[in-house]
Amino acid sequence: MQGTQALAIAPVAPLAVRGDGPASTWSPPLPDEVEPILLQRLQPLYAADAALAPAFAQAMRAPRTDGARPGAMRLPEAMRAAARFMREPGGARLAFVEDSGWDTHSAQAPLLARKLAELDTGLRAFHDEATALWPRTVIAVVSEFGRTAAANGTGGTDHGTGGMALLAGGAVRGGRLVGDWPGLAPGALFEGRDLRATADLRALFKGLLLDHLRLSEAAIEARVFPASREARPMSGLLAPARA
Repeated sequence: MQGTQALAIAPVAPLAVRGDGPASTWSPPLPDEVEPILLQRLQPLYAADAALAPAFAQAMRAPRTDGARPGAMRLPEAMRAAARFMREPGGARLAFVEDSGWDTHSAQAPLLARKLAELDTGLRAFHDEATALWPRTVIAVVSEFGRTAAANGTGGTDHGTGGMALLAGGAVRGGRLVGDWPGLAPGALFEGRDLRATADLRALFKGLLLDHLRLSEAAIEARVFPASREARPMSGLLAPARA
């Protein structure tokens, strides 16, 4: 891991860490339990196979003995590992942590309560493991999809348009909302169902690349986000540098 400039805590390197520079991946061991959404999606695949269907059904009926919730500590463990790798001499300067289980189309209340608790624990785990690295850290929590403003008939939210991003870390000028909040009134919704998008995530990342990682705007426009000049870098995201 010495000298690695980018690290992905994921089974496969995402597009965000691919490029000419050095990068590596690390995937934590699979938990004893698997996300319930994944099991729900696997069931029809196994059911179609005469040889595998009985084994899958038997595994699903097996009693739980450890009392743990499915995937209870996967994200905190990954966040802790990212901090540990990054704080090593010559360790990664950038890290990407992948998490799943957020795509809740039905009965989402208990699942989201668990996932939000895991996110909270994961951020705390990174903070506690990063130690001296924390004052120079920016963590961006983002998703590739938005949500509908109202729950559907089965108590979930389908893929929508607008969403939100969270920034955390000792280098962040926090404790505030950034951007134009359009509200959730029926007349303010996009196509009558979604939170209206008022900012571009590329603008968020451009601001961080420019002010935190000190990339030039020319390099960002040419190599990182080509053909995106309409998304101007967000400014004022970072806390004033300490003397």
